[in-house]
Amino acid sequence: MDRIVASVEGVEDVLRRFTALSKSVQKKYLGSSVREVVKSVVPEVKALTPKGPTGNLRRSVGLKLEKKKTTTAVGLVGYRRAVGGSNRELGFHAWWVEHGVRDRYPTKLALQVPMSRAKKYPYLKGSVAMIGGGEGGSIYFRGVRGFVGSGKFGRWADANLPRLKDRLVGKLEDNVGKAIAEQERRDIRQIHGGR
Repeated sequence: MDRIVASVEGVEDVLRRFTALSKSVQKKYLGSSVREVVKSVVPEVKALTPKGPTGNLRRSVGLKLEKKKTTTAVGLVGYRRAVGGSNRELGFHAWWVEHGVRDRYPTKLALQVPMSRAKKYPYLKGSVAMIGGGEGGSIYFRGVRGFVGSGKFGRWADANLPRLKDRLVGKLEDNVGKAIAEQERRDIRQIHGGR
């Protein structure tokens, strides 16, 4: 998954305020802050993603939130290889679209793709040799032309990281007050025997 990777500097003060809280409260509010900021950029990433002949790449854009054993929350945005065991949202080719590929030539005479797989991608037909017809047989490529990657995701990430860092710091500052209030309520309930 291509993703934005950044550490937020200048947020030490707000994170120090979180450290006085229980780990469960920290995880809850750190995670929700990261999720909200990262979720807001998913439509932007989808908009810069080419639709392509199947639309799989655009559908594969999503986010993943990882809450570590420590009180760290990590938000990932990018292209998912597969979602929920479904073959509908395959984004495994995101790296190639972003970075490009060189011309490829098979070591044998031609690259063979079974017709049962090739018919899922009708744009392949007509540009390659078909042998066996209809349902049987295969299609053959003598070579696959490379292309230059778009680099759009990388440029977008470089341009937007400062804005995302600022939004994350603001969201953390908003949520630290809520987290402190929740910790106080939990402490009071614990003192009074869970009532």
